[in-house]
This record gives sequence, structure tokens and C-alpha cells, in this order.
Amino acid sequence: MLFQEVLARHPRVLNPLRQGFKIYTLVFIGWYSLAQLSVVNILTFTNSLISGFSWSSFLIDPMLFILWSFVAVSLLLWGRGVFCGWLCPFGALQDLVNQLARKLKVKQIEVPFGLHERLWAIKYIILLALFAVSLHSLSTAEHYAEVEPFKTAITLRFQRDWAFLLYALALIAISAFNHKFYCRYLCPLGAGLAIPSRLRLFDWLKRHRGSCGTPCQICANECEVAAIHPDGRINANECHYCLDCQVTYHDDQRCPPMIKRRKRYEKASRLAGNPDGSETFDPGNAGNRKLQRIPTHQEE
Repeated sequence: MLFQEVLARHPRVLNPLRQGFKIYTLVFIGWYSLAQLSVVNILTFTNSLISGFSWSSFLIDPMLFILWSFVAVSLLLWGRGVFCGWLCPFGALQDLVNQLARKLKVKQIEVPFGLHERLWAIKYIILLALFAVSLHSLSTAEHYAEVEPFKTAITLRFQRDWAFLLYALALIAISAFNHKFYCRYLCPLGAGLAIPSRLRLFDWLKRHRGSCGTPCQICANECEVAAIHPDGRINANECHYCLDCQVTYHDDQRCPPMIKRRKRYEKASRLAGNPDGSETFDPGNAGNRKLQRIPTHQEE
């Protein structure tokens, strides 16, 4: 993440890196280390603040403790997207399934943005319901937290009763037609992380003022979780930090403002090589796009 600017300028490095990281997250963090975070962890932490905080319950699993510590830091610096897009094993599983489906030419189903925006609320309603139940009984809330398929698909590696197995497989199957369907609309963990991420200190994702969203919709159409509004704004609460929009931002073959800038530079370079025209492009002033006039022999 600290080198996201460099990576966004070199998609041939970023794409295989991200692909490999998703596999690492699913296989090592998820199926091997069983370090799948859950909304239960958030409910436990919240209840511990109310009833009396104790480190003992959070140090039982070192891998989960390390992961939660990093997520706490990344929430303040980048928002929820770093975890949801890079470190969630079930999210990585959905992503890989969707990529495979696209390669097999499976038709993708996308809902209109107006409806999509309203469906975001479902995961927050689920979170609030679980939190209300946890205030009465944390064990009961853990039971209802089975709305998360994480335990079935990741922690128990699909070794579970048929009802839980069918639910998890159904969500994975849906992700083949709609990218990260569960993450977008149903995940209470994502909702729980989105709330404190509103306090993030920085906004690292760049946009072209006056161009992104009006009229250009390239990034909005390509966003894997449709977290970019039609007006060009990136909803940090829904962004999974895939960096696709940043790759497009720097692409002078696809991004309209960058195409215009490239053409201006090319025109200036052509003028610099004109034997009669006495104008040349000054690389030292490339940022200001100034032209210098070179006097002709007659003027000398």
C-alpha cells in the first residue's frame, strides 16, 4: 500500500502481485492459519469495552491478534478496503471464482446503481441486529452470526452439515455472476469495519477534477465492487482498494485527461523537431507545458 503509486503506474507488476496475494490470503491466512476475521470479534470487543476490557481473550490466537492489529492501523490510514480487498480469505475466494467465471465467459449480472446503492444498507441492518442481540446474549449473537459463511468455507474447510454447506456454496456460486455479492450487500464484518474507517486520516485514491464522472465513466464501469458513484466520487466505505481506478488514472491510452496531456506533449515534441518552425518543447518545464522560441539565423 505504501508503494501503491508506483504499482499503479506498472500494472504488469501490480496484476500478478495482486493475484498471487489473493491466493496467499485464501490458502495461507484462511485455510492454513484459520485466521478469518469475523463480526463475532467485533461484537466481543464491543462487549468487552462495556463489561470491562481484558487482553486475555484477544491473545488466545496470535495470528488473529496480529491480523486485527494490522487492520486497526490500516483502518486509520486507508479505510476498510485494505482488509476487504487484500486480507479477507472469503473475499479472495469470491474474487478468484469470479475471475474464473469471466474467463469461462459467464455472463455477469449487475444491478442498476440506484438499487445497488440501496442494497448497501442490508449489511448495516444485519450488523445492528447482531449488535442488539449481543447486548442481551453474546452466545446468541454468535449463533446468528452464522449469516457469515466464513466458518463453513474457511475455518472448517467445507467440512460441515449440509445446510451450512449449501448456504456457503450458494453465496460462492452467486459471486460467479455478481462480483463479491456477499461482500457488497450482506457482510456485517465489512459494515463493522466501514464505520470506524470514516475516521481515516488520508485519502490516497487520486481523481482528475472536472473529468472523473463528468463525463468520463471508465473507472465507474470497471470498479469491481461498483464503489464509484456516477459523479466520480469514490465511496471509501464500499471501496475494496483493488487499485484498478488508479491504474486507469495513470494510463495515457485510456484515461481522457491523460490522453489529452500525452497529445500535448507529443505536439510539443514535434514542434521541437521542426526545422523551419523555431519552437521547441522544454522538458524542464514539462509540468507547465511551456514552449520556448529559438531565434532563426536571420533574427540572429
